[in-house]
Amino acid sequence: MWDYFKPELTKRLSELSVDDSTSARVRSILTELLPSGKFTIDDVAKKLGYSKQTLQRKLSSENTTFQKQLNSTREVLALNYLQNTDMTTSDIAYLLGYQEFNSFLRAFSIWKGMSISEYREKMNK
Repeated sequence: MWDYFKPELTKRLSELSVDDSTSARVRSILTELLPSGKFTIDDVAKKLGYSKQTLQRKLSSENTTFQKQLNSTREVLALNYLQNTDMTTSDIAYLLGYQEFNSFLRAFSIWKGMSISEYREKMNK
């Protein structure tokens, strides 16, 4: 049986691409660090074993910045929390590391072009 499945499995495994970019690694670490409130570029660089300057240089070579990766991670997590949990908006803002609740509301409006309540209403249809 294995001899039958092995060629196709080997082919499919070789087609899988693993994103080992610095950006992907930063987003992964940010996902872990955001709820702790300790997610500065220095915190992420330390976790990766880089200096802050090295991390900035590596992100720059990928045409991105730490702030862009932070915003992207927050957006993905916010949408996940809204779609898959019944957490309050305040709890989500806290988990995403926002000091000000209104900062989260503004950011969400920029990401999706609508308020969180409008987004939730749209999801429930």
